[in-house]
Amino acid sequence: MSEEEHCLFRPFTRESLAAIEARIAEEDAKQKERAEGEDFGRKKKKKKVRYDDMNEDEGPLPDPTLEQGVLLPVRLQSGYPSELVATPIEDIDRYYHNQRTFVVISKGKDIFRFSATNAMWILGPFNPIRRFAIYIMVHPLFSLSIITTILVNSILMIMPTTPAIESSEVIFTGIFTFELAVKVMAQGFILQPFTYLRDAWNWLDFIVIAVAYITMGIDLGNLAALRTFRILRALKTVTIVPGLKTIAGAVIESVKNLRDVIILILFSLSVFAVFGLQIYMGVLTQKCIRNFPSDDSWGNLTHENWYTFVGNSTNWYELNGDYALCGNSSGAGTCPPGYTCLQGYGGNPNYGYTNFDTFGWAFLSAFRLMTQDYWENLYQLVLRSAGPWHMLFFIVIIFFGSFYLLNLILAIVAMSYDELKKKAEEEEAVEERAIREAEEAAVGKENKNAAASVAAAASAAATPESVVKSPSDFSCHGDELFVGQEKGNDDKNKEKMNIKSEGGDSISETRGRTNGKVKKESSLENEDGVTKTKHSLDNPFIEPAQHQTAVDMKDVMVLNDIIEQAGGRQSEHADEDDEGPKLKEKLRALCIKGIDVFCIWDCCWPWLKFQEIVALIVFDPFFELFMTLCIVVNALFMALDHHDMNRDMEKALRSGYYFFTATFAIEAIMKLIAMSPKYYFKEGWNIFDFIIAALSLLELELEVFRGVSVLRLIRLVRVLKLAKSWPTLNLLISIMGRTIGALCNLTFVLFIIIFIFAVMGMQLFGKNYIENVDRFPDGDLPRWNFTDFMHSFMIVFRALCGEWIESMWDCMLVGDWSCIPFFLASFVIGKLVVVNLFLALLLSNFGSSNVSAPAADNDANKIAEAFDRIGRFINWIKCNLLYLGKWMRAKPANQISDQTPVTVELLFCGHDRGNNLDLNTEDISADGLMSPDKKSPKDVTPHEVTIGDRMEYTAHGHEDGEEEDEGEEGVDGLLVEEGKPPPDGVREDSPAGCCPNRCYKCFPFLAGDDNAPFWQGWANLRLKTFQLIENKYFGMAVITMIVLSSMALALEDVHLQQRPILQDILYYMDRIFTVFFLLEMLIKWLALGFKKYFTNGWCLLDFIIVMLSLINLAAIWAGAADTPAFRSMRTLRALRPLMAVPRWEGMRVVVNALVQAIPSIFSVLLVCLISWLIFAIVGVQLFAGKYFKCVDENKTTLSYEIIADRMACIAENYTWENSPMNFDHVGKAYLSLFQVATFKGWIQIMNDAIDSREVGMQPIRETNIYMYLYFVFFIIFGSFFTLNLFIGVIIANFNEQKKKAGGTLEMFMTEYQKKYYNAMKKMGSKKPLKAIPRPRWKPQAIIFDICTNKKFDMIIMLFIGFNMLAMTLDHYQQSETFSFILDHLNMIFIVIFSIECLMKIFALRYHYFKDPWNLFDFVVVILSILGLVLSDLMEKYFVSPTLLRVVRVAKVGPMLRLVKGAKGIRTFLFTLSMSLPALFNICLLLFLVMFIFAIFGMSFFMHVEDIRGMNDVCNFKTFGQSMILLFQISTTAGWDGVLDAIINEEDCLPPDKEMGFPGNCGSSSIGITYLLSYLVISFFIVINMCVAVILENYSQATEDFQEGLTDDDYDMYYEIWQQFDPDGTQYIRYDQLSDFLDVLEPPLQIRKPNKYKIVSMDIPICKGDLMFCVDILDALTKDFFARKGYPIEESTELGEVQSHPKEVGHEPVSTTLRRQREEYCTRLIQNSWQKQKSLREQCIQSSDGRSSTGGGSGGSMRNEEGPLHTVSSSRGDVPQ
Repeated sequence: MSEEEHCLFRPFTRESLAAIEARIAEEDAKQKERAEGEDFGRKKKKKKVRYDDMNEDEGPLPDPTLEQGVLLPVRLQSGYPSELVATPIEDIDRYYHNQRTFVVISKGKDIFRFSATNAMWILGPFNPIRRFAIYIMVHPLFSLSIITTILVNSILMIMPTTPAIESSEVIFTGIFTFELAVKVMAQGFILQPFTYLRDAWNWLDFIVIAVAYITMGIDLGNLAALRTFRILRALKTVTIVPGLKTIAGAVIESVKNLRDVIILILFSLSVFAVFGLQIYMGVLTQKCIRNFPSDDSWGNLTHENWYTFVGNSTNWYELNGDYALCGNSSGAGTCPPGYTCLQGYGGNPNYGYTNFDTFGWAFLSAFRLMTQDYWENLYQLVLRSAGPWHMLFFIVIIFFGSFYLLNLILAIVAMSYDELKKKAEEEEAVEERAIREAEEAAVGKENKNAAASVAAAASAAATPESVVKSPSDFSCHGDELFVGQEKGNDDKNKEKMNIKSEGGDSISETRGRTNGKVKKESSLENEDGVTKTKHSLDNPFIEPAQHQTAVDMKDVMVLNDIIEQAGGRQSEHADEDDEGPKLKEKLRALCIKGIDVFCIWDCCWPWLKFQEIVALIVFDPFFELFMTLCIVVNALFMALDHHDMNRDMEKALRSGYYFFTATFAIEAIMKLIAMSPKYYFKEGWNIFDFIIAALSLLELELEVFRGVSVLRLIRLVRVLKLAKSWPTLNLLISIMGRTIGALCNLTFVLFIIIFIFAVMGMQLFGKNYIENVDRFPDGDLPRWNFTDFMHSFMIVFRALCGEWIESMWDCMLVGDWSCIPFFLASFVIGKLVVVNLFLALLLSNFGSSNVSAPAADNDANKIAEAFDRIGRFINWIKCNLLYLGKWMRAKPANQISDQTPVTVELLFCGHDRGNNLDLNTEDISADGLMSPDKKSPKDVTPHEVTIGDRMEYTAHGHEDGEEEDEGEEGVDGLLVEEGKPPPDGVREDSPAGCCPNRCYKCFPFLAGDDNAPFWQGWANLRLKTFQLIENKYFGMAVITMIVLSSMALALEDVHLQQRPILQDILYYMDRIFTVFFLLEMLIKWLALGFKKYFTNGWCLLDFIIVMLSLINLAAIWAGAADTPAFRSMRTLRALRPLMAVPRWEGMRVVVNALVQAIPSIFSVLLVCLISWLIFAIVGVQLFAGKYFKCVDENKTTLSYEIIADRMACIAENYTWENSPMNFDHVGKAYLSLFQVATFKGWIQIMNDAIDSREVGMQPIRETNIYMYLYFVFFIIFGSFFTLNLFIGVIIANFNEQKKKAGGTLEMFMTEYQKKYYNAMKKMGSKKPLKAIPRPRWKPQAIIFDICTNKKFDMIIMLFIGFNMLAMTLDHYQQSETFSFILDHLNMIFIVIFSIECLMKIFALRYHYFKDPWNLFDFVVVILSILGLVLSDLMEKYFVSPTLLRVVRVAKVGPMLRLVKGAKGIRTFLFTLSMSLPALFNICLLLFLVMFIFAIFGMSFFMHVEDIRGMNDVCNFKTFGQSMILLFQISTTAGWDGVLDAIINEEDCLPPDKEMGFPGNCGSSSIGITYLLSYLVISFFIVINMCVAVILENYSQATEDFQEGLTDDDYDMYYEIWQQFDPDGTQYIRYDQLSDFLDVLEPPLQIRKPNKYKIVSMDIPICKGDLMFCVDILDALTKDFFARKGYPIEESTELGEVQSHPKEVGHEPVSTTLRRQREEYCTRLIQNSWQKQKSLREQCIQSSDGRSSTGGGSGGSMRNEEGPLHTVSSSRGDVPQ
């Protein structure tokens, strides 16, 4: 501890207050003096005072570790005296030493800071009432009771309102008023710092209490809804629980950082909304209306009759209970015969809430698309009414809005969390360092002062009347109020009490003996029986060795004894205090003794021998392997449980259950015997095993009773035991463990948010659902409503999961527009911030862990060893059999000649054994392979293969040497130079050998003779073919054929049968492609040789695809094309586009990156499957067979009152049918859980669950509503957690790959040197441009001045804003007057922008077109004028609504100009542009995947009936429709409906070969495989794209932005430089520097007065008093980093970068610092010369003689000029 911290804790007394007042008075006096000084010498002193003030701004800041509300730092906790708890003490933060504050530290060591002024003008800091209020306020029970009250109040708020509950409100208001009164009395109200209302959290309380009193006294009618906001009281829990405050801080911090992104999102949404408004206005009202009858049933065709007819809803075409939408453009939905598609009749879909008719609705629709909530519905509606090409609008909004912008939010949340975490870690490190230093200092001191301490103690014993001081080395003054000692003894006591025990602990803490009894044990025995001092156990920073040199514990106890006896009188309170620990310690010692006696089983030697034998069995690797297998098989047995099992199966499962229960129980008992209970129960896994074994045995006992399946579920948890032997699972569990603390806090905050919104929804909208239930189409209350708390909770939870729009429609139908802000707030706050923070927590814990290669623990090694033993045994048998074979073969031959081969063989055996098998346990990793640092020669290469080149290649050890050689050579063939795009990935200058080495050994003739003409010709032919495949035109030809063959595949759709000519063309084309690819393969065989060809992954892929085509061709010729096997093989032609991947470099790079991530992704996938297995088995236990229901012919579920159960249903001839998604067995359960995890189709699954009763019983609506909780838990752990693990793994993988590609120069620099280095590189790449010269012609010059003025730009921006506002006022079916006004406004804006454009062209001339922004403006203006002209022409001459809409879009152009003005938005768009190359590659790959799956989809499902998720727009009938559908599914939207359609095997027509009818049934096995594989692949690629690329580029951009300097800053610098250096000379005059720095924008700006700053920056001055632009920028960059707190130290690397160009005129002759010194010296010299001159003049006047006077004065003048001249010349040519 530092000296000043010794006297840190002093009671706050009147003297303390007087001292503070004195310090304040002193400070005021200083300020006065300064002010007077400024008045006296205004000109000279003014600058000085300003400069001092500037220094003061950068002066001391409050210590963040000693802020109000935080815990007392650990380094101070040990020394805090217990009698000063809850007592006012002087402020412990030096920052407040001259402010009227004091501190109180609570029992829980929280810091409370109070103002030392009077509270409420009455209660002074020493007033007993205020002291009592403070005591209450800081007491832990006070906050606990308030939390309890809030929780009770919250519980009562969710209960149905009764008079009793209403009356309880008064009690709660009373309690909260008491809390407010206590706090106000303790803290004061508002005027001073640290008073009640200065804490923002208290505003909430104050408002809530005020509203409570207002609503109690006055009946506010509608305003009574304000009482709903009482629920915000629940947020008070956040203020009281410290962990929650941190999380809340993180949430608030991330919201602050989100400002720019939110602006960008709102801007983008506005652009999309205006776009949608212009194009889709009124489109969704299009309906098929019956043609007007010609039979006069509706009268003659008049206007009135026509409008009456079409307005009558009975004449509109209905489809499945809804009015079908239609369109008049090609590809849109068509009407049946007799109907016409008309716009503007009837409402919009979804109660009229889904439309683009006004800006508000269009904005809501755009937001819905961005958040991807039920967007497939809007997508299909628009495509049906506007045509398939409008898919482009959705692609842009989904990719840009959803994937890019929403992931930016994730990036920012993750970064802000990371920053907070880093800050906390830094503070922790500082804290630890302080503790360590303090303790080291203390140890050193004790060695020196031991004797002095004894003397001090003896002198203390000599003065018995003095009261003992606070028992702490930190406390230098006792508190006279509490201890009752005399004030005068302070200084003596100070000396007396400075006796410290070892390690900085105060003596009284290691209590010695009082009255001859030991107070506290001085040592604790650890498990090995070694004693450690208590302090060494507590303090990890001091090693035991250090303690040996410290004062001996016994001496300290004796000293302590003397002091305590010297104190004479101890308070009774202290005695009581001492009794507690004494009893505790006795009990603890007794317990430890008892444990040692009863829990270490070592009674006699036979038992010990028995223990040894058991231990040998239990700890053997084979036993560990056996137990692991038991766990896996046990899990499989549990997974086999299903609905409707036969007796034998049930019996087998029961037997298995008994066997495994017995096995695990025996294992637990054996381990207990082998280890003894004391050591057995020290390991967490053993406790886990023991509990599960005990509960399994208990379940066997209770099996006679029904309903104890809860215990059966506990067996499931045994699966987690796999973590012991599976490092990846272990790692992920440890990640969960690490985050669990923060996640609990976060989950609590999440729960509070859901709770608040649920109660608010219940109180605001609950009544509407009951009163207006008849507004719903079928008159039934929807399942998702706000009528009670459970329903409200679920509806808000559903919004958090991202589904809010449908619930909002229901709410608006029975309520009003107030539902919109409620749902948007619950979605935005919950989903975007909290769920993202959840993810950020996870990601930050991935940093230190590598998922792909986690460390294996001991048990994993044991299992590896067991496998290794098995491997060795097999090898031993092989060797012996070989040996035997050789021996048998060699028997007839001579014995002597036998010896050699046998010996060789034995040697080989031995070599193999030594090489691969005789390993230590630690050499073996989890998968049974050797650990990476101790690889055998065989395993070195296969693990490090460049994956993209040969994906399938693995060579985990070979059986003989030749194969090994071959493998290694194969691997060499795989390694590829990056950057070359050869299709095969392998390049040399000449072809390699044809066959593997082994072939040449077996058949030597294959090697040939190089001199023979045939072999020379052969070599020449191979060389030529090799050059051919190297040729770029060959590559282009192959790619062209691949593209053509892919297009041919896309044409094979449902209409092919009706197009015989096309059928024939495609038939022959297929033959041509097959032959072409076969030829290409043969050429490659010739060029590369078999060995190289077949050891290359991509070539192997080509080979497989060509072989499939050949087999298919052969089948057709053989007439077997219709057999199912060949038909499915024909489908595999769809893989042909994959051949393009290796030939397209961009895609190859992406595939390589993805393939490298596969191992870690796969391990996480397995972990997810295991965690889901637990939920799946639980689901089967809960819901198996309970999803059946009785339905009539229309598929309507009948009421349980009519049909009670299955028997009644069958008796009444109804159908007893199951839901398509159910939990009848684990496979179905997995599929259902996958739907729940992706939030698609999950509502129906949950509805079935909460309606379920017993097996065979008809369901009752919501009879089992608490089953929702099963799904809530699954969503939190199964969806939020495990699916986010995927993203975590991908990012971790991405970062790992990035680290590998790191540069070398950066290794030798600090972080901030790197940033400065990058800044310098940016700086070097920019040069000041020559300013656009001002025209000489006067009119042009005037306009030039106007155009280059910033105010002109601002006015234009204002007009753009007004233009945007005018566009948002546009709406459907607006009046003619309104349209007229808007059209004219639009024309006015176009005229204004055209005038601006012409003015700029006139003033800037050709320079106008050099600026990209100007070009953008010019294009926008041209488009706007074209749009205006074309729309007029079209309205008059052509009636094409589609074209008209497209032209309307030109209006959106000017809005985009706003981007130019917003710097934050520009940063994000630059980030996107940086990501574009990578995004393009990934999108290309995604397109390829969609293309292949579209062709698969067409061949499997083109005839499937359009039901559920498929209709006439989205289906697999044609290639275009397949792509539309697959784009939708790539965001997981609506995949549940598509799955229902393609696995439908019951309600369909089977194929009829005789009639040639293909049937319209699906296939469940193909359908599930197809959709799941597509979802996983596309989701995986998209997530990679969004997360990895965007986050990486964003973090780069923001790092520049926050910590370094961006390109924008340099552009700004040079832009302003142009004004000072219009000719682009790169120099400005020294006297211009001050003004230049003042007009720069932050962060480079240095405001005036900046003279001293310029001097301190020491900028070089060149010849002629000129300053070079790069020198100034360099100085400003250094200054920027210095202000950030990271001054840049010069280093050789940085010296190389600094650009001092060899330019003409760059000759530094001085610096600003030197110039200042020169000027100072000049003034000094001038002053001295002035004095000398005046002295001389006085001398001369006193003497006589005129002539001598004249000479003297002349000389003096000359001499006076001398020094001046000298100084001037030294600093260059100063302009006179």
